[in-house]
Amino acid sequence: MTGKGTSKHVLMIDNYDSFTWNLYQYLCQSPLCGKVDVFRNDKIDISTIENEIKPDIIFISPGPGHPHTDSGISRAVIDYFKGKLPIFGVCMGLQCIFDVFGGDVKYAGEIVHGKTTTIKHDSKGMFTNVPQSIAVTRYHSLAGSYKTLPDSLEITATTESSPTVIMGIRHRKYAIEGVQFHPESILTESGRIMIDNLLSVSGGTWDEAKVTPSTIDAKKENILTKIYKDRQEKYREIEKLPGKSFEQLEISYSLGVAPPLVNFYDRLVYTKQTTGKTIILSEFKRASPSKGNINVNAHPGKQCLTYALGGCSAVSVLTEPEWFKGSLDDMRLIRAVVDKPTATDYKRPAILRKEFIYSKYQILESRLAGADTVLLIVKMLNDKALLEELYKYSWSLGMVPLVEVNDETELQDALALSYNEQQEPLILGINNRNLTTFDVDLNTTSSLVSKSKNSHRKGDVLVLALSGITSVDDVKKYKYEDNVDGFLIGESLMRAEENGKADQFLNDLISC
Repeated sequence: MTGKGTSKHVLMIDNYDSFTWNLYQYLCQSPLCGKVDVFRNDKIDISTIENEIKPDIIFISPGPGHPHTDSGISRAVIDYFKGKLPIFGVCMGLQCIFDVFGGDVKYAGEIVHGKTTTIKHDSKGMFTNVPQSIAVTRYHSLAGSYKTLPDSLEITATTESSPTVIMGIRHRKYAIEGVQFHPESILTESGRIMIDNLLSVSGGTWDEAKVTPSTIDAKKENILTKIYKDRQEKYREIEKLPGKSFEQLEISYSLGVAPPLVNFYDRLVYTKQTTGKTIILSEFKRASPSKGNINVNAHPGKQCLTYALGGCSAVSVLTEPEWFKGSLDDMRLIRAVVDKPTATDYKRPAILRKEFIYSKYQILESRLAGADTVLLIVKMLNDKALLEELYKYSWSLGMVPLVEVNDETELQDALALSYNEQQEPLILGINNRNLTTFDVDLNTTSSLVSKSKNSHRKGDVLVLALSGITSVDDVKKYKYEDNVDGFLIGESLMRAEENGKADQFLNDLISC
């Protein structure tokens, strides 16, 4: 693989382990990698590395045995190139780093082979933009000893289970990191983000190591594009399964098995005009790329019943599994639970499937699973023809979609959408979070409300504020000063539920 521009030339020391080639594949697939040279730990010497190969970064692979006796040249490479080049170790690679700087590598207390474990980390270095409590894959019986942790090293990650095991280390001065788990395993979450983070480092010490602004932007943007690409890959596999093709979904829909709909627009207008309350879209999400874990132990049915009985206009359900830790089953359960109440004054909230929608398949799947509406992200759907196609298809199934925008260009694309010569209502969600930088600016909604409501469209336009809203005061400002129609509240409600205060917080929001 030939690199261009600043793409990194990687040298990998192979400690006779098959996972070396999984790691090789992840490296080669990174846009930050230009070339990977692999040498067995007894088939290369320091002089050749320094004078002939001349790498930009060195990876020490996994391998069997103990680092002190079975790692070949690996330890010598770390010792010689420390402070000269970035070095990263996986599994035995971490153990080699631990050993070189004076720590003891001992029995970890158990033998794990293909076991997934959740970890907590420091969100720095290779863990930048990586959610907390991700599942990682482990193959080891040895680990660095807490008691002998060298002063020159700091722990960057540990298992969440007890007793805790060191899962990541970083040198305090030199640009050296290591992990005990396998980021290159298909079962490890966010492994590609970790690899990209490592490849973005240049220089042998942290003082001189630099990450170029363009690389930072690429990493941040990669979160959105990685999720999008990951969903595309996953759905390609799903659609191959027996009974899961688009044609099969169409047959199911033709048989009339889709649950009854609540019209999303009508439900919001009912809250605004009939009850005089504030339109609140209560969100269920366990985690997010920007915040990591939020409330991973929340029960979707129990929490969303609280939302529904509390009078929210809609329930937003994150169904993306890796970064948001959601699923379509969460939405199915939530729909079943909020259908249950029978009180005469109960009005079922609309169900919004919040997902990275890019295909008619996902929209029909959502309809069959109980969604009343779906999210269309204009920034992600940068093909106007595709955006228009999905908008019309959603309407054709009776679902008024929520169209998300973040700037004026995206707003104009959204306002141009048409199902019935633009006589149909349009529900706009203005996201205060920029999905490229993940920065939140509450003025984003304020700056776009007037242009949203005073457009050329014949139908009504409702404006919802999304992201970054944490208090009743935020809602009051938007509602009374900016003429915003409704509000999506996610993280704040999830954390309130964890503290047993979700019902009171929701009541305060709806009543303001």
